[in-house]
Amino acid sequence: MKKLLTGLLYTIFFGFAVVLFVSCIILIINTARRTAETPSELKAVVIDARSETESYEPIHAAVSEGPYEGYRTVELHYGYDALDSQSKRYLYERIGDNIYSVSDDEDGSGHYRLARLRVTGEKLSEFDIREVVNAYIYDNPQVFWLENLFGYAYAGEDTIVEFYSVLSADACKDCIELFNKRVNEIVSSVSSHLSEYERERAVHDRLLEYCRYKTGVEVSSDGWQYFSAYGALVTGEAVCEGYAKSMQILLSKVGIPCLTIRGEADGVLHMWNVVELNNEWYHLDPTWDDNDKDGFIIYEYFNLHAEAIGKNHSINPDLAAVLAESSGEGTEVRYNFFVPMCTAKEMNYYMAEGILIEQFDAATNAKVISAIVDRVNKGEVYLPLRFGTAMTYAEYIDSLFYRSPYQFYYYVDHANEMLDSEQRIRRDSVSVLKNEAGLTLRIRLKMQS
Repeated sequence: MKKLLTGLLYTIFFGFAVVLFVSCIILIINTARRTAETPSELKAVVIDARSETESYEPIHAAVSEGPYEGYRTVELHYGYDALDSQSKRYLYERIGDNIYSVSDDEDGSGHYRLARLRVTGEKLSEFDIREVVNAYIYDNPQVFWLENLFGYAYAGEDTIVEFYSVLSADACKDCIELFNKRVNEIVSSVSSHLSEYERERAVHDRLLEYCRYKTGVEVSSDGWQYFSAYGALVTGEAVCEGYAKSMQILLSKVGIPCLTIRGEADGVLHMWNVVELNNEWYHLDPTWDDNDKDGFIIYEYFNLHAEAIGKNHSINPDLAAVLAESSGEGTEVRYNFFVPMCTAKEMNYYMAEGILIEQFDAATNAKVISAIVDRVNKGEVYLPLRFGTAMTYAEYIDSLFYRSPYQFYYYVDHANEMLDSEQRIRRDSVSVLKNEAGLTLRIRLKMQS
């Protein structure tokens, strides 16, 4: 009897010690949200309508438009298509014609002027001009040197508009060459044999590996580059606008339609993307995916449907809805040019790559072990899991980490038997990202070597 009691007490103590040990080595990651900045807003000034006296220098370089080997660049013109008058479309086209012609000297305010444009026979309002400029930037995020400022004046029934560059013509040339080089490096690293999902993820990962979020930036006067694709791709620092514009540029060059979306995230102004895969649109927030404190990429905002992104993001209305309610004159109106329906779930990260666990049966165990070995051999650092409804979320977590038979460690032990010594996974350092609402779990796999 004494031996029986002693054995029972030993079992209880050992079990408690294991649970305590496992609890200590599991790190539950609570990712801190980015302090979202204000996406750059267009400013307007009234200018003198008299004739210009300045000279303009052509920029002896142009942003590369491709084509790239194996890909056809996607060209989207939702901004242009949303403009509801010929005069607005004319101004849009003239901006494109004029964008490579910059003054060789700073003006008195420190700006480099572009040659003035004239829309004859119609007085476009400040709201109209702002709409056109926003449309042009929306369709052409690669024009990173265009300042978020324009001037306008009226001469009789004509509208005169002036735009500005943040750089001189010579500086533009140098920056464009650096920009082209960086874009070409990333695009050429993405194999044309990949599926749309794999291309998207490759571009997403390349961007987030290179760029880091720039803190302490609120407005474009803190540094124009942080709000641009140039900042994200060349200098390696950007805020949400730079991330989103870069994704739009890079994905379009590997044949994937991508647009920017303006709205709010956790109540703060924000910008992210929508992407089209297999004729379905998804939300993608690269800024919030670049959010791991150890510098690793997360995929919690990779291809979400509208309901999922809506838990902490809100989308500005489209332009048509804004114009239907009012002209917007005299107010700071924020809008999108196109907001697609995002209802599909198939290309979400956890749906596309996550291992489904309904029960911890032999078939499931074999599937998870095989997935671990496969992901380690591919250099992946994460194991994404999604759960069914046979148990509660807490029961799945307990069965993996906190309760016998400690299923995750069973998986690791069996996977390690199939892996080379330098690839084997550590049992004593596990970090996880839990999403109970989505019934998902992401486990970071740390190697022994």
